Amino acid sequence: MAGFLALCQTHLSREETEILCGWTVIVPFSLDEEIWLPIDSADHDSMVAGAPQVLSLAEKLAATIDLPAETPATCDNLDLSTWFRHQANELAITRTGPWSRDLDTAFYVALFLRAAQHSIRRGCPIVDT
Repeated sequence: MAGFLALCQTHLSREETEILCGWTVIVPFSLDEEIWLPIDSADHDSMVAGAPQVLSLAEKLAATIDLPAETPATCDNLDLSTWFRHQANELAITRTGPWSRDLDTAFYVALFLRAAQHSIRRGCPIVDT
């Protein structure tokens, strides 16, 4: 995750990085601003972010690293993890670029991108536990 956070710090503002990386819940609609909710059992608040805002930031990072079109667009269960574990390694040999230099970073870009897309496509919130 260190490479992903470094990518965020290089290409996003501090506020944008907080929206992309700090949510606990994303909802499938735009929010004018994040919503902070207290959690009784934790020492911190939980952030609710709008999936369209998360999507915009994730798309910016995906374009920055030139995430390949072969990255699974819709994912069930562990499809994205499996793709990065097997097919991405093979593709990185022939399709070099910023995405292939750090597959862990590319995985997190794809993970946040696909989470926001899934929330919007399915009209459902996603909770990061």
